[in-house]
Amino acid sequence: MSPACADLLDPGQHGERNTSLSVAAIRLFARYDSLRLRTYQEREAHGDRIHIASIGSATALRFDEVGYFNRVYSPDQSVSESLAEIEKFYGGGSFAGEFIGPPEGVDGQIDESCRSRGWAPGRRYAWLHARLPIAAPACCPGEFSVRHVAAGEQESFLLSYLRAFEARPERFANALRNMRHLFGVSDLECLMAWQGEQPSGVGMLYRFRKTAGLCAGATLPEYRRQGCHSALLTARIRLAEERGCDEVFGWAAAGGQGHANMQRMGLKTAGITTAWRLPANGGKHGDCMSGRSPFTAS
Repeated sequence: MSPACADLLDPGQHGERNTSLSVAAIRLFARYDSLRLRTYQEREAHGDRIHIASIGSATALRFDEVGYFNRVYSPDQSVSESLAEIEKFYGGGSFAGEFIGPPEGVDGQIDESCRSRGWAPGRRYAWLHARLPIAAPACCPGEFSVRHVAAGEQESFLLSYLRAFEARPERFANALRNMRHLFGVSDLECLMAWQGEQPSGVGMLYRFRKTAGLCAGATLPEYRRQGCHSALLTARIRLAEERGCDEVFGWAAAGGQGHANMQRMGLKTAGITTAWRLPANGGKHGDCMSGRSPFTAS
């Protein structure tokens, strides 16, 4: 692991336990993205456009309408012998794939294999974890209120989500059509932050058994760096405790504001992953959904 990566890890958070926590986080968020895609597939008849595959221990996702979902979650090194199969899975598609492997420092086999096939290093992600309950600090009392999305607020939530993640406006209609089905998923709860009467940010909590995942947390541009994201984190952590969860995971762009906010809430950084990008259609790396990843600030 590079010194820069080691500096992002919390003191005392090294070793086997950290690796197992990072692996658990990768599997949890692979399950979350798979749940969303299966929901779109079943309720919008996207059977010919959505593909979900197990390639060894890895979960590979592909949505020909939305490049953001073209992602492989690999919790260990075993898939390093299956990179050609991954390339075939994305072959003929319009968008690049993103390969998210195990945390750096586990083994260099995957990195060497990706590099040898001409894949390019991409974003770096931090995997975070905390046992519940945790004493998350209060933030901006009275500045932002956070509550579940009411039936009459669903469109406002979805529009705020798309704006917060800087999705391209021409893609709003298709995204809204798909995402409206998320309100009917029992293990996924949607919350929205408000400043007075104005929506200021969004966040989701995903639950699998007694584990919670902090998902899709983001702030509208005009409310950033005012404590809104921290308020969303606090509300979701408290909700996870109320739902009887034993632990909570998050992930974010390593070294970014979302990463820092989660650390301030009491989550510890268990590992760092450097993702790899494999091009589709002769080198097209574009993403039709957004220029900003929905995991830059969970």
